[in-house]
This record gives sequence, structure tokens and C-alpha cells, in this order.
Amino acid sequence: MNAVEKTQKLKAKALSLGFELSGATRAVPSPQYPDFLNWLSKGYAGEMGYLERRKEERGDPQKVLAGAQSIFCVALSYNPSAENYPLLEKHPISCYAWGQDYHKVLLEKLEALAAYWRELEPGVQMKSYVDTGPILEKNYAAAAGLGWIGKNTLLLNKKFGSFLFLGEIISSAELAYDETTDNLCKSCTACMDACPVDALEEAGVLNANKCISYLTLEHRSALPENTNLHGYLAGCDLCQTVCPYNANAPEGQEPSFQPRAEVLQLSNPSTVSMSPEVFKQFTQNSALERIKYPMWVRNSQSS
Repeated sequence: MNAVEKTQKLKAKALSLGFELSGATRAVPSPQYPDFLNWLSKGYAGEMGYLERRKEERGDPQKVLAGAQSIFCVALSYNPSAENYPLLEKHPISCYAWGQDYHKVLLEKLEALAAYWRELEPGVQMKSYVDTGPILEKNYAAAAGLGWIGKNTLLLNKKFGSFLFLGEIISSAELAYDETTDNLCKSCTACMDACPVDALEEAGVLNANKCISYLTLEHRSALPENTNLHGYLAGCDLCQTVCPYNANAPEGQEPSFQPRAEVLQLSNPSTVSMSPEVFKQFTQNSALERIKYPMWVRNSQSS
């Protein structure tokens, strides 16, 4: 089986597993790696020390998988339904965490895709990641033709917008590689204008120290004095909500990402009285499990 046939079969399998987008790119150092190092040197990563610790691996896929030739990238939409879309501007939790933990959902699908690949090509070496691997996944997804990097630093697709979870399989196999797409943001600055804390200091440059998503999800210590989280408790969707490419994007079809009843019923004042036991139950099997109870209380007191 040649590389073209193999890649076509992998894309068809990815689609059958629910991935709206898939593509392949070469397992070579990302041209954007120097920009990443510059971003780190400015301290824009805040307390995300893990980015610094594994920065060399992020620069070269060969350091992740020796002999790697290809990176097969996938995207799964979590775009809210028309019924729930209005909640994006006022709900205290980012919609990425309304349903089940996306890490588990995507990884299960990726493992099924990897198993299929091994049937096509016995002996192939692979490593699969969803968000947690030492790889600049947005840059490789863009290189694989899934979209382009918007001014808010997120991957954007002309049809599916930016509410996309990404995954990738680094492989020793050769594939047929996709072309990149044009950056269609052009002169639009809607995402930058919508950020209430000016975290997007330049187009495509995010200062995490200001970002509401970072402060609520990743910042473990006390929040800086006079921090205003603008009503958010976990994440922030403002820069995506205003994006023109999300306005007409189809809603995500993955049932696991449908909002849980307890999430839709959440009101900000109720978080203050939520006990640790109730909080544990509330966050179970969701992406919110990464937030510790003291962080949750801290966030509620700054919103």
C-alpha cells in the first residue's frame, strides 16, 4: 500500500470515528519553534513550568519518537448547539468543560485509529497525544492543513471555526502530506478587541499572565491583587465567541460534549457555598478535575 492510499484510509477511518478534520504533515522541527522560545523567554507562560522543562522535545519530533516521519493530526468539534450558544457570553465555565473530559474522549478515538493503522501497517511505531504531549500541536495541525493560527493563538478552520479539540499521532511511517491553508483572519481584530484584560498583546501573541483562562485553570498560587475574572470560574470563551468563523460553524456532533445538567444550572453565587465533597462530584469525569477546590473558591471570590 502506497503512502497516498494509506493516508486516504486513515482519513476515512478518522471521519468514521467522529473527527471532523484530519491531515498529515512531516515530522520535522516546526518553523514556529523559535517564536515559542521567544515567548517563553518573555515570561508569558506564567507558572506553566512544564513548558520550559520539555521545551527541547517540543522543538523536534525526533526527540519524542526516534525515526518519526509523519504526524497525523485530527480535530473534533465541541461547538455548542444553537440552543446553548448564547450561554457562551455569560456562563462562568468555558464550554470546553461542559461535558465529559475531552482528553479521555479523544484519546479513546485516537487509540482506535492507531489500532487500525497497525492493521494497515504492522510494526509501525507510534505515539498518540491529546493536549498533554511535548509537541506544538496547533502548529502541526496547521501544517497538516486543518486550518490556520488565528490572532487569538487558536487553530481556526473556515468551516468548523475554532471550538476544536486537537490530537495527533507521531509515526515512523511515511504518509501523503497535506498543503497548508491560507490565513483568513486578514484585518479582523474581533478577538483582540473582545479580550477584557488585553491578554492578546499582539496578533498571535498571548500573555498568559493576563489571560482569564490561564488564571482560572493554570495559575496555582494566589491571584494578583485586583484581578478581575469578569465572572469566569474556569476558562473563558470571549475571544472565540466573537470570531466570524464561529458564527456559522456547525455544532459539534460528539454526544460526550453535551453540557451536563448540573453545569447548565450553575450560578456563580452557588460556588461559594459548594462543599469540597459536592465540588468533587461536580467535577468528576470532566476537564474541571484539574482545578483544585481552593482554586475554585479563589476564582469565585475574584469573579
